[in-house]
Amino acid sequence: MTDWKLPWSAHCICAHVQMRITAPPMIAMACHCRGCQRLTSGPYSLSLMIPADGFAVEGETEIGGLHRPDQRHHFCAHCKNWLYTDGFAGPFVNVRATMLEDASWVRPYIESCIEQKLPGVVSGAKVSFENFPPPDQYAPLMEAYAREGARPA
Repeated sequence: MTDWKLPWSAHCICAHVQMRITAPPMIAMACHCRGCQRLTSGPYSLSLMIPADGFAVEGETEIGGLHRPDQRHHFCAHCKNWLYTDGFAGPFVNVRATMLEDASWVRPYIESCIEQKLPGVVSGAKVSFENFPPPDQYAPLMEAYAREGARPA
């Protein structure tokens, strides 16, 4: 998988929290839920699902956002940027793609919660779901993303 040009560096706006990604993303996703809209102050959150063992973070984060045990939203303790989410059932983290040093190549492969999508918003995702994808859909979606997903230039 040399076409991913790893490793990648990422950081918050103040650079107090540094992140390093050493594994290719499992999928790129745009989430249109109201929680993500409010957390980003935008129409959706754009994230890369990264295997947990391919993600490292240095610097102090604090939990914010929805404060759910199954979704821990990590923010920089200094500038309050939303950086990544963990705590899911699987061994992965959802990194906010805009934290990457170069996010110009990132395009969502799937979009979720389109029932809450704001009018006129276009994410460019190939596959859409009214809510979140059913669990049995993730494996085929990740296989398709591995073949077809956008890569760094």
